Amino acid sequence: MNTKFDIQKAPKAFRTISEVARELNLQPYIIRFWESQFKQIKPMRRKGGRRYYRPRDIDFLKGLKALLHEENVTIKKVKETIIKRGKEFIVNWPDEIPVEPSVIGKQRVEIKFSHARKKTLYIKSSISKQQRLKINSLIEALNRLRKQMLANTSI
Repeated sequence: MNTKFDIQKAPKAFRTISEVARELNLQPYIIRFWESQFKQIKPMRRKGGRRYYRPRDIDFLKGLKALLHEENVTIKKVKETIIKRGKEFIVNWPDEIPVEPSVIGKQRVEIKFSHARKKTLYIKSSISKQQRLKINSLIEALNRLRKQMLANTSI
C-alpha cells in the first residue's frame, strides 16, 4: 500500500471519506455509491454516521477505480469477478490481469521471483501448438534452473 495523503497520519490510520476521495481523485458520492453496490466495502462508522476507511478498504477502492474508470469494466462484471476470484483479486488488481476463461488463445503464466510477489500474466497467443510446447518446456527449464540457483545460494 503506497498511499500518500496530504494530512500526516500513520500509514495504518483510518481515513475519512473526504481524505479517501482526495487520494483517489473521486467525489465522495461515488465512494458512497460503490458502498451501496459492493458489500465488501465496510467502513467503520462513528457517532453521527461519519465513515472511517481502513487501509484495506482504500486498497479495494483503488482496485475498483482502476477497473471501473481505467479499464471500463461494468459494475456487473466486477461483481462477477469478485464472486469468481475474491476480494483479494481486486485489492491486488495492478498485479493481475483478468481474463475470461471462454476466450480462446490466451495462456496463463505465473512468475515468482525471490525478491518480489508472484505476478500472473495472461498472454494472447497466436502461435501454433508446437511453438506453445517449446515455450512451455523453456519455462519449465527456467523454473528448474531457478530452483537450482536458490538451492546453491541463499538469496
